[in-house]
Parts: sequence; structure tokens; C-alpha cells
Amino acid sequence: MIFGKHTPALYELALRSHAWHHVEHACFVGAGLLFWWPVIQPWPSHPIWPRWTMIPYLALADLQTTALAAALTFADRVIYPTYNAVPRLWGISALEDQATAGVIMWIPGSIAFLIPLGGLVVRQLAPNPRCR
Repeated sequence: MIFGKHTPALYELALRSHAWHHVEHACFVGAGLLFWWPVIQPWPSHPIWPRWTMIPYLALADLQTTALAAALTFADRVIYPTYNAVPRLWGISALEDQATAGVIMWIPGSIAFLIPLGGLVVRQLAPNPRCR
């Protein structure tokens, strides 16, 4: 989902079409719910996988987001044509704007995965009171 949305053709389409933009956001909400459901495990649902499997699940999700963020941050050209066409704010170039977007995706995006991942690791390493 995240790589598809960031392909230049689909990104540009979302800028041109209100309908596609709304479809895209509906897909984000749906994908987010499906992704986080097994991690949060809301009541009354029952886990499909063992709890420990959420650790690599979140780590791999963070890895793919980090790869995309790194590609945006370290690109040597502007990936989205519209970035070159819009007025610049604060005197930064389109490439600097893109790199800043990559860093914003990278740091807060990783935190969103790493905090729950850390909580899961702590819970998995905690002694089990039922085993005493």
C-alpha cells in the first residue's frame, strides 16, 4: 500500500482527481485498520497468530517504511513532477522539500512502529506468572 501510493503516477493522480484522492484516503484507513488489528487485538477478537509474531510483523513494517523514507530523503532528483511546479515556501528547493518529507516519514513513522514493538518485547521478556 505505502509503495503503491508513493509511485509518481498515483501521487500525481491524487493531486488531479478529488475522487481518487478520497479513494486513496479510504484505502489508507482500511489498510491501517487491517494492519493494526492483530497488534492491538481489540476485544472480543481472538488472536490468529502467537503474540510474539507481532514483533517481526512490526519490525518488517518499519523496515519497508524506512526504505521508502530513505529513498525520498537521499534521492538526487525530485521524484514527483508537481514538486517542481508549485511555489516554494521558506526558500527551500523542491529537492530539499522532498528530503524533509522523507525525514518526517522516517523519524515519526518509525516511532509509530517502534514504541508498540518495544512494548511487545518487554511483555514477551517479562516472567509469566502462570509458570510459577
